[in-house]
Amino acid sequence: MQSRTLREGALGLFVILGLGLFGVVVLWLRGVSLGRRTYQFVVEFENVLGMQNGAPVRYRGVTVGRLVQVQAGANGVDANLEISSAQLKIPRPMRVEANQGGLIAETTIDIIPPEQPLLNPAALASPVSSKCDSSQIICDGDRLQGEIGISFEALMRSSTDFTEAFAKPELVDDLQVLLKNTSRATEEIAQLARDMSALSQVFQEEVEILSDSAIVTTQTVGVAAEQFGETARQLDRLAQSASDLLESNRVSLVATLDNVSRLSFELSRAAEGLTPLLQRTDNTLAMVNENLVRFEQSRAIDDLETLVSNAAVLSENAAIASENLRDVSESVSDPANLLLLQQTLESARSTFQNVEKITSDLDDLTGDPIFRENLRRMVNGLSSLVSLTEQLEQQTYIAQQLSPLEPLNESNEEMRRWGNGEMGRTN
Repeated sequence: MQSRTLREGALGLFVILGLGLFGVVVLWLRGVSLGRRTYQFVVEFENVLGMQNGAPVRYRGVTVGRLVQVQAGANGVDANLEISSAQLKIPRPMRVEANQGGLIAETTIDIIPPEQPLLNPAALASPVSSKCDSSQIICDGDRLQGEIGISFEALMRSSTDFTEAFAKPELVDDLQVLLKNTSRATEEIAQLARDMSALSQVFQEEVEILSDSAIVTTQTVGVAAEQFGETARQLDRLAQSASDLLESNRVSLVATLDNVSRLSFELSRAAEGLTPLLQRTDNTLAMVNENLVRFEQSRAIDDLETLVSNAAVLSENAAIASENLRDVSESVSDPANLLLLQQTLESARSTFQNVEKITSDLDDLTGDPIFRENLRRMVNGLSSLVSLTEQLEQQTYIAQQLSPLEPLNESNEEMRRWGNGEMGRTN
């Protein structure tokens, strides 16, 4: 007996613990937080992007609350947001955006604060306080205007518009022309690069020749300068010697004149040595002029002019393509076209609803057995009335031919009997 009591008590205790655990799990799933004060506010969106209750609310990238309730209205959707901590003060003005992200396009609500932070947040009243200043922070029960941020639906719509814009034959033709011009310009640039490389090699060879000639000329000029220096020194010594001789002894003047004659002979030899140097300098200058004439007569200048003209044509084609892209983007993103499309869709939806209502009303009428029986009786009565009218016309014609009084009485009596019979059937 005691063991049975223990078993029943243990069973009851397990049942109570299971119910308590189940209640805790339910409260946790519903987001009920005990011992913490929260506050709520309403954000109005044009489109909530399929968000559901429990969607996270993020502030500065941190989850600070959740979506409690979504209620659709005539002019928008009201989203009731709950902030988990009443100590969190969200400054104004801020932006509330509904964004989609992740692999499954999960919708979240992001609160983006203003650039200028609060100067003294500790001095402000709590959001749940009756003294809360709604002009500086979000208070409990405030109503805000939300915006649509990153949306996969908008991305798909933009991709579709972009694809349709690029699918136009005019744009495709322009792109083909642009690609052909680009390919042609690339080939011409490559040809010009090859020509410039060959020209640079020729110019380098000529410059090397000119450099060698200049080096030789410089060396020759240096030697001549040294000879002129030596000659000048000899002239100085000669003048000094002549002065000394004139002062010391006039007898040695004849010897001095002989020395002057030898000096003149040496000068003549030096002049003969400078003549080949001047001829080589003239030859070098003639070679330089010939190389310059050859460079001017080459096709490099013509190739440069062709490249410049092709680059101008390419820039004009690029400008036309950019103008076409801008026209397509403006026509697709025109608000009037988008509004007209929305009105057309709404009119089509209203028409389909009216047709469905009329069809359901006809089904209700034709499905009523009493209505079908009354309709059948009315058709039978009209058929009898038409046949009786034909009989009356025949009897009237016979009465005009025979006797106008007796057939008329008989027809009246028959009409009276038919009327009584019809009334009886109707009743």
